[in-house]
Amino acid sequence: MHCNSSVPIVGISYIPPGTPWNNGYIESFDRRLRAECLNRNHWTSLLEARAVIGDFKDERNQRHRHSALGYLTPVEYATRCGHTHHPVASDIN
Repeated sequence: MHCNSSVPIVGISYIPPGTPWNNGYIESFDRRLRAECLNRNHWTSLLEARAVIGDFKDERNQRHRHSALGYLTPVEYATRCGHTHHPVASDIN
């Protein structure tokens, strides 16, 4: 497994309504969030919704094994990766 040490170029691009295939990563995440969390729960308060969604987020980011990471958890992958994150400045206001 290799960690890419190059910094990706990040920018904003307009995605017209009705064309979700232009942003497959977000559409995939939205589908998983809806199927694995939102559709399975009924909340009686905003506090309850925040707690359940927070638990889902922690599960996905800390304990869930991702195929894109060689079936490692994000924490395991980050531990094996020697790359450090360097934020990129943006001129976009």
